[in-house]
Amino acid sequence: MADANETLSKLRAGFSRQSLKAKLLTGIGGFAAAAISLGVSLYQLRNPAPVPNITAGQTIEAGRWLVTPNSAALATALPDGRPVKAGRRAVVLELLLANRTERTSNAVTGILKLTNIAGAEGPDFYLVRDKERLMALQPRLPERLQAVWTLPAEAALPKALELTVAGATFKPKDSLYGAPGWFNPHDVARVSVPLDAAGSPG
Repeated sequence: MADANETLSKLRAGFSRQSLKAKLLTGIGGFAAAAISLGVSLYQLRNPAPVPNITAGQTIEAGRWLVTPNSAALATALPDGRPVKAGRRAVVLELLLANRTERTSNAVTGILKLTNIAGAEGPDFYLVRDKERLMALQPRLPERLQAVWTLPAEAALPKALELTVAGATFKPKDSLYGAPGWFNPHDVARVSVPLDAAGSPG
């Protein structure tokens, strides 16, 4: 009986050591994966891929969005008919925007950056079909939009709007948060859109 108890104790001790070893290996593996992910992210930050220059009218893949900048013009009124604030005027970019995801989304903040007009504020997005402010875009239903920046009335106008388009990367399971989502926002394209100083885009 004593031999049986001793054997059982040894087996239990062996299983405990194996369990501890498995937990240690799992923990080490998790730390290694996190370290590799962090290393890749740091490398990409320090060595970003060249941002391509795109022609107006071409479609740009920007993470959850497909963006097609088409035309631009100067305006004294907003698309919904309201006048621009005194002392300011507006530039309006007409574009086609499509939601590539499976869910309705309004995460358009930051996808367009106007880089060559000082003091520009915006953009605000309006639907071309009804002139209302954009609330959200349905999946896979492209919409014609107008993106509006306001700027000081005395600001010098360029011959073309220089825009940077930003996107993000989808991860089914992020190593930091453990959940799916769009991460690592980054510039995906630069585009130059000729500016019509005489009329509305389109």
